[in-house]
Amino acid sequence: MSEPTWRQGPPRKILLATDLSSRCDRALDRAAQLAGMWGCPVVALHVLDAAPDALTQRRLEDLPSWRRPPDRAPAIAAQLRRDLAADLPGLEVRVEEGPTAETIDAVASETGADLIVTGVARNETFGRFFLGATVERLLRRTRVPVLVVQNRVRPYGEILVATDFSDSSRHALDAAAAFFPDSPLTLLHAYETPFALHLDSDDFGKQIRSMEQKASDEFVAASPLSPEQRRRLRVLVEHGRPEALIGAYMRDRPADLVVLGSHGRGAVFEALIGSTAKRILEAAPGDVLLVRDPRSVR
Repeated sequence: MSEPTWRQGPPRKILLATDLSSRCDRALDRAAQLAGMWGCPVVALHVLDAAPDALTQRRLEDLPSWRRPPDRAPAIAAQLRRDLAADLPGLEVRVEEGPTAETIDAVASETGADLIVTGVARNETFGRFFLGATVERLLRRTRVPVLVVQNRVRPYGEILVATDFSDSSRHALDAAAAFFPDSPLTLLHAYETPFALHLDSDDFGKQIRSMEQKASDEFVAASPLSPEQRRRLRVLVEHGRPEALIGAYMRDRPADLVVLGSHGRGAVFEALIGSTAKRILEAAPGDVLLVRDPRSVR
């Protein structure tokens, strides 16, 4: 298994996966903003549905020329260039046909992309957002970090990293530090007291918190952060449900991005990224960067 490219610094190439809908406009703008910040090229990809079957194709060919639908690929490529070329002079446009998630992953591998940027499927104001089947399938299979965009674009300020002190969340911290070396980092660990409803002991609660704090100190000490990054790192160990605390923190602070790790050991989405990570993905009021544990890649 090769070393993940995100350990070497900011992305050197971004893959923007778009379905050309309005919900992907924010992803498009974010890809352009990050490309300008990092000085890297963007590959804009749209994946077409399957081609018409032979009978449908013959019927289309029997129509008068002015009634035939235009060739989809050139039309879509032209639209992508029109939308992005002004901000991204070195833009590469790809229009491919095939299973969407699998094609996105294949193009990311082929082009050497270090980051995939895409949008959410649906958003409920002041509520949850829904990833959609394509993004879920993509998160199952790709080793490339995926940035799921839902907010309007402004430069990221504080970067929030969610941790459970696992190796997977260590990769998330590594990627956050590599991608945003000059940004303030906040490491948030949320824990829930076992059997809290059945225990009423201040001493027990203090013991649990002391254990969690010790684990936090060891986690940070073992991280590869630079001395400057360590000085700027803020560490929070809080009692409560992770998705609730992360949502509250992002609403209360200038933190528009949360970074998560995923282990990918199971056969279903909950097992692939962890049920906690999925709840955070659906509840976070900002953008989410998901970093796959390199050991989980097939």
